[in-house]
Amino acid sequence: MGKLFFASFLMLFSETMAIRWLGVESPIFRTFPNLVLMVVFIGASAGIAHPEKHRSRWLVCGAAAFLLATVMIVPLTPLKDLSLRLDSTNSITTVIVSIISLAINAFSLMVIFHEIGTFVGEGFQKLPALRAYSVNILGSMLGVLAFALSSFLSAPPWLWLLTAGLTALTFVKSKGLIALLIPLIVFSFFTTHNSFWSPYGKLDIRTFDLPEGSVHGKGNYMLFSNNVYFHMATHAPPDSAYPQIKAEGLADKKQHLLWLNYVWCEIPYLFARKTDDVLILGAGSGNDVAFGLRKPVKHFDAVEIDPVIGRFGSTVHPDKPYTSPRVSLIINDARSYLRETKKKYDLVDFSCLDPGGTLNTASFLRVDNFVYTAECIKDTLACLNPDGVVSMSFATGPDHPITARLYRTIVEATGKAPVAMCDLQYNSCIFLFGPGVDNHMQDALAAEKKVIVLDDEFKPWQPTAEQSKTLPALDDWPFLYLQFDQGGLVIYTLVLLLTVMAPVVLTLKSGKEMRQETEAFSLFFLGEAFMLIETKSCTELSLIWGNTWLVSSVVIFTVLTLGFIANAYVIKRPSGPLIPLYLLISVCLIGNYFLHNITGMPDHIFRIVITLVACLPVLFGGVLFSRLLGRSAKPNICFAANLLGVTFGGLLENFCVIGGIKSLSLLALALYLLSALPLAIQAIKNKKTDSAK
Repeated sequence: MGKLFFASFLMLFSETMAIRWLGVESPIFRTFPNLVLMVVFIGASAGIAHPEKHRSRWLVCGAAAFLLATVMIVPLTPLKDLSLRLDSTNSITTVIVSIISLAINAFSLMVIFHEIGTFVGEGFQKLPALRAYSVNILGSMLGVLAFALSSFLSAPPWLWLLTAGLTALTFVKSKGLIALLIPLIVFSFFTTHNSFWSPYGKLDIRTFDLPEGSVHGKGNYMLFSNNVYFHMATHAPPDSAYPQIKAEGLADKKQHLLWLNYVWCEIPYLFARKTDDVLILGAGSGNDVAFGLRKPVKHFDAVEIDPVIGRFGSTVHPDKPYTSPRVSLIINDARSYLRETKKKYDLVDFSCLDPGGTLNTASFLRVDNFVYTAECIKDTLACLNPDGVVSMSFATGPDHPITARLYRTIVEATGKAPVAMCDLQYNSCIFLFGPGVDNHMQDALAAEKKVIVLDDEFKPWQPTAEQSKTLPALDDWPFLYLQFDQGGLVIYTLVLLLTVMAPVVLTLKSGKEMRQETEAFSLFFLGEAFMLIETKSCTELSLIWGNTWLVSSVVIFTVLTLGFIANAYVIKRPSGPLIPLYLLISVCLIGNYFLHNITGMPDHIFRIVITLVACLPVLFGGVLFSRLLGRSAKPNICFAANLLGVTFGGLLENFCVIGGIKSLSLLALALYLLSALPLAIQAIKNKKTDSAK
């Protein structure tokens, strides 16, 4: 029992570690957000199905060493720039090397999690099925809590590796493992200790020097997030220094960026009619606030989702703007704050809330971002005073699809065209809108001319006829970064086929026992449906409770808890009809699909109802899963089939870009009904056999 518990803990903890660490240090994995999760489940399911087939320890150690070399050595070499983008800056050779590197990493993950899965499978063979499943869930829950704690404490990767290694030693008695772990942990300490590890990723501060006597002084730095430039933090000189700032900017390329930074911070105040109360969304380490403190602003509310970056504004930033009594730092998701606040503002500034260099990937799918949807813009307008203004800027230029989508989304939300400008030199855009612009258009046009005088690289911008056809971003379709690039789509599909579909097909082809188990087929479809429901639940609950790491951890922990409760119920009542469960699941999923169309419901009641409707299918599905697992002759085979279903569910999740997030409810319902089909066929066969007797 102890071996199963610790193996389950290790599987969940190591899965999360792989997603975080590989996603940070290997930009190729950021191109495929779900790939690590799917590859992990393929390897684990194969190990659980055949626990007698242990991999060679040399192979497992070699796979671990290769993965750790990827996250510790590759970032120090030119290989850190490997990419699947096929453009003028990236050759076909680079793309091929990237795919090979991705394939070897995927294979290494499969090998490691296959070995962990064998220990889980042994537990399912030795213990009664439902008891083994309870132990598995408890270990997984502790794994979630352990990584959540490490995120809360901003623990670095060497501590993750130490935790995983010590856990492995509880059930793998191997001196070779100890010999491998010690140097790897020491090496990871020295390669990562200079970075800050927040719940959202890796942060690096890189200071830069300016010529003696520069108006910006010393202590300026660039912040890199996940090895990509994120933002610049500089001393904010007084307005009287404007001529010197511009002169320095024209004389030196590095200082030109500081000049541009000054211009971007200045623009919102040229359009704002009053600035008593200002809200900065995505405030970072405080640069926008530092520049704003030069203005006659009575109070700033600075909203930043990352607690570590927020601390930089009080400890590292050269002006330490968050220590000012005129500033309140709020650690929260921007959308969540907009929904919850009762305050009214004269100016709301979306401070370049974008992932910077991660935009130009081959992938057309990204983590949902509800900050730039039409519904969020409406929430923002509700926070404005009568003459309030919204400023929204982004690091994309006039020809970029995201610029067009932002414009289209603002029009969708407001019914009016915003004032739009683009910086032609640095490919950036800014939109100004709200009652303060609409009601005083002449003043807004005069402010637009002031911007051009300030920096003639800024030009008024209007979308072309083709750009005007761009789909707006909505809460049900929040894919701001979606780009159907034909070449990128082909590469994306081929990589998924090679790294996910091929191993799954081989596993199914070689799994004779899996094909002979009726419950295995049903549990395969249940795994697909569960993955879709979990994804949709995380999305919906993050939207209404806040898209923070804490909410995401709580949602995952809640899903596991519901599974444990469902399993405990089935242990007490192992038999019972399955049809009522299918009916309850169907009612919940259909209700979930239509629930968002109900208007007039108080917000606090709506949150509770959405949470219950999101969780109930998980609970009823858990009861269904446990009943099928409990009556199976080979529970480890059925559990492995369920994990393979989860893998396919990760692929089917991509269909939400066609039908929207709500459509996942109907797709999950179809999969639940498909899970009933093998059971119905088997029941008919059994009935015919009984009649023949």
